[in-house]
Amino acid sequence: MDEWTPFKKGLGGWASPESAHWMLESIRVLRTKYSHLKYTFSFTGEVSGLTKTEGDISMLDFIEQHIWMVNYNNGEFYRKIDYHYETFGPIGYQKIVKHAKLLYLENKEYWINGLKKQIKYAAEWSHYTKKPLITTECWGLVTYKDWPLLDWDWIKELCEIGVLQAVETSRWKAIATSNFCGPQFVGMWRDIQWHKKLTTAIRNSRLTIEW
Repeated sequence: MDEWTPFKKGLGGWASPESAHWMLESIRVLRTKYSHLKYTFSFTGEVSGLTKTEGDISMLDFIEQHIWMVNYNNGEFYRKIDYHYETFGPIGYQKIVKHAKLLYLENKEYWINGLKKQIKYAAEWSHYTKKPLITTECWGLVTYKDWPLLDWDWIKELCEIGVLQAVETSRWKAIATSNFCGPQFVGMWRDIQWHKKLTTAIRNSRLTIEW
């Protein structure tokens, strides 16, 4: 993303030849001094059945794919609520508060299926490349606020589905529970039993690929 590499813009997405060269060369430089470490680049965007063959990731030790329900079908969810990651001011979050939960509940199985499909395709990518997966940002919405009276039940529902689905594939070395585990998100922190349940599931998961 250009936001993270302003000194190297126009790489054309992770699957472009320019990006492959960038990943290869930058990792090569690091390996010369820190050869004992494992290296990767974080990917974002929708995971589809074509992802596994889109680009060269031979230089990576593992796949660090961010997976969100909202990326399904080319970002359909956010398009429907007219959300565009508005940074300066509350307007974007106001759209989420007003429309997001209602949209999810109107067609819940569709959105859940969109999340599950992306997890399935990511696992297929792992099999295809013979590389394990790690996901550090996930599973429902990318952004949310801990505003008073804001519901967290549907967010936790999506995150639980994502975690358990990823565990079931046995392709994940490390799994996050959500994008909202920082202490500022009281709505996520206060449900201690929910966290214990998912942490136990993650710790008990088995990886069927060499690490």
